Amino acid sequence: MGPNVPSIKGSAFGSVREDVKRLVDQGRIDPEEIATSLSDKDRRLLDSPITPVSWVPIESYARMLELLAIEEGGTDAVRYLRDRGAHAAEVLLSGTYQSFAAEPGTWGRHVGETMMGMGKLLYNFTEWTFHLETDDACEIHVCDALHFPDPARYAAEGFLKWFAEHAADRPMRVSSTRSSGDCVVIRIESA
Repeated sequence: MGPNVPSIKGSAFGSVREDVKRLVDQGRIDPEEIATSLSDKDRRLLDSPITPVSWVPIESYARMLELLAIEEGGTDAVRYLRDRGAHAAEVLLSGTYQSFAAEPGTWGRHVGETMMGMGKLLYNFTEWTFHLETDDACEIHVCDALHFPDPARYAAEGFLKWFAEHAADRPMRVSSTRSSGDCVVIRIESA
């Protein structure tokens, strides 16, 4: 992808693509639904080689996430997306991005700022900043987020919840709002 196309890294896209392909192979999504839910470019991505360092259009990622949420999320698509994000954090932080993982009980400004590095690595179009309010609460501001779709926002909530709980070694609550079309505010606090 060119530098002007809002994109996500292949390392985050891969599991979404594989899960869509799995549903197609299992006959759980019929070809007509794929044709109406995904663009021609999206459908080509299902069979294109994607490496962990490839850039994939965020719009394609969002449409595939939406399709998965409809097919596998049941009545709570948002919970499904958050759970996907948590699983992605566990996989990526124990593999490709292990250097970003934090030891249990190390929650604080340094860990939060390290966590922001993941946003910078995974997306080519957003600016992530960390604001520690207290030992029990912080906010993450995702700016330049006009093209950051809600399915990705909910998956990010799950990713950040898993990361924060692992680093803080205690239950955490995560929520987000789109404060303007161009900024998303993610709040993390002790549960």
